[in-house]
Amino acid sequence: MWRKPRIVLGVLDGHEPAISCSNIARSSTSLLLLASAVLWTLFYQYFRFASSRDPTSYFFNHDSGYERRYSLHREHAAYTFIESANTSSHAPVKSSTEPFICLGIATIARSSSQQYVRGSVGSLLEGLTPEERKSIYLMPFVANTDPEDHPIFHEPWLAHLSDRILEYDVSEDDLAKLRRFEEGHHFRNKSMYDYGYLLENCYDTGASWVAVIEDDVLARSGWYPDAQRALRRLQTSSAKGHLLYLRMFYTEALLGWNSEEWARYLGWSFVSLLVLLSILLAARIRSKRINRLLPNLNVAILCFVCLPAFVSLYFMAGRITMQPPAPGIHEMNRFGCCSQGFIFPRNIVPRLVERTRKAMDEDYYADMLLERWADAEDLRRFVLVPSLLQHVGRKSSKGWGYDESASTTWNFGFEDHSP
Repeated sequence: MWRKPRIVLGVLDGHEPAISCSNIARSSTSLLLLASAVLWTLFYQYFRFASSRDPTSYFFNHDSGYERRYSLHREHAAYTFIESANTSSHAPVKSSTEPFICLGIATIARSSSQQYVRGSVGSLLEGLTPEERKSIYLMPFVANTDPEDHPIFHEPWLAHLSDRILEYDVSEDDLAKLRRFEEGHHFRNKSMYDYGYLLENCYDTGASWVAVIEDDVLARSGWYPDAQRALRRLQTSSAKGHLLYLRMFYTEALLGWNSEEWARYLGWSFVSLLVLLSILLAARIRSKRINRLLPNLNVAILCFVCLPAFVSLYFMAGRITMQPPAPGIHEMNRFGCCSQGFIFPRNIVPRLVERTRKAMDEDYYADMLLERWADAEDLRRFVLVPSLLQHVGRKSSKGWGYDESASTTWNFGFEDHSP
């Protein structure tokens, strides 16, 4: 007589089905795959947030990455400082006769109403002690052939804060050539002349170090004491005599998993495989229980499925997340960008001025010139982490389609500073 089958706790008429929860639980292979998938998913979700501001990461989020956090605070402090200088009746602190460093800031009038140079100068000076200010020779360079064309030229703060306002004092032939560059929008050619001219005039102050800084940056609070310590260390290091510059700005976007180092990544991945395989085989030999839990299939899954999945996630998380540069001085002979700020030792300046003169009729940016010259002369380049400067220019002084690259030239770690 037919009767309705009974299902009790997954058992049909007393017979276990082919697939049941108990079977899965007893399968070490299934548990291994399930645990690995869960763990990988948890890490994936974590890196979606932890790496959202890492430009080298698969999880990079443009909106949060370029969010202005600390730079807004520094901008406010800088412009407040400039406004105070505009109305101040007190004699400002100026450079001593033997400055430690000359800060040269080349600026030209921008087509937009935004003249970033006010914030640049304000952030560099705001927060300095009187003794620190005396060790700095501040030289803004109004790099329009007619300085009257620059909106800041007659603003009170410029004369009040500067040790010298640099203008063109050159031959008629050179001035005519500069006008042709200016009118023809040959910005690269003119920038080479300006770079050498500013270096040369800073050198004449007698300063031990010469900094050339662009006019659309913000300096972080405490930048100068950190720079002084770094420069003094370099001065007594093995780099002395072969030093080209200390970089004041860099962008992490170029410090990712660069294809030039693919052999290194492949090698470490292979080492990871060998280490894991050795650990698993050693564990199987030492313990019978582990040997039962790790049959050959499980070892193969761990080595050739799970490990590649987690290695892939490691690379997806981004190099800045997984291998963040430690604070301090780092040699950076490759992947440095851009020309927002460099500090040069005094001894290298005459040779560098000569090189910029030769490059005036060539198609160079300042940082391209420096890197190629350094490679040819075997000169060493260093950077200070965290970055001393942030690039805030959204409208390029070059015009002609450079605004997009200007807006993404960014140091992401700068924004992590606390106000």
